Amino acid sequence: MQIKPKAVIFDLFGTIVRYRIQRHPYRQLLKWAREQGRKPQPNDARTIMTTNAEIGQLAAHMEIPAPNSLIKKLTDDIEMELQSLELFDDVEPTLDALQNKNIQLAICSNLAKPYGAAISQLLAGYSFTKILSFECGFIKPEPSIYKFATTEMNVDAANCLFVGDTLLADVQGPCNAGMQALHLVRNEERPSTLKRNSL
Repeated sequence: MQIKPKAVIFDLFGTIVRYRIQRHPYRQLLKWAREQGRKPQPNDARTIMTTNAEIGQLAAHMEIPAPNSLIKKLTDDIEMELQSLELFDDVEPTLDALQNKNIQLAICSNLAKPYGAAISQLLAGYSFTKILSFECGFIKPEPSIYKFATTEMNVDAANCLFVGDTLLADVQGPCNAGMQALHLVRNEERPSTLKRNSL
């Protein structure tokens, strides 16, 4: 039996926000490091998403001796991406409807620090609990991030609906944590019971 949610937790990129330009600066950083002889580490992606640092500081933390010229280029690429961000058309009506019903809102996202600016940049008119990997130190689908979310919101997992576009991180992980979940597949023309192609 489904329980009417008291809180809705959204993934960010691909769910609420989309890029018009993508430059993949962190991928560029790792590619440069590999070309200099650094072996990729299994936790590289996790380190990028759980370190509360700008890209230059992150490179130093990861012992990648990137030159200033590269860091400047990657910083400019990040800024270009941020300036290109926009909300999907159905986001504001959905958020307005949920707020009018006094349903708590949250964003739970795996992202490097600079991309956290997307929330204040595009969603300043809404009140969200933010569970961002670079702040909390966990990533989806680690069970700890979902537990952290319910603790921050002071809501039981069974009363949370998680909405996102990634099956493992936004559906299976939340369901394993006791939440309800909805898989948002925006490019699919024929959504099923557990999938939606819009909010």
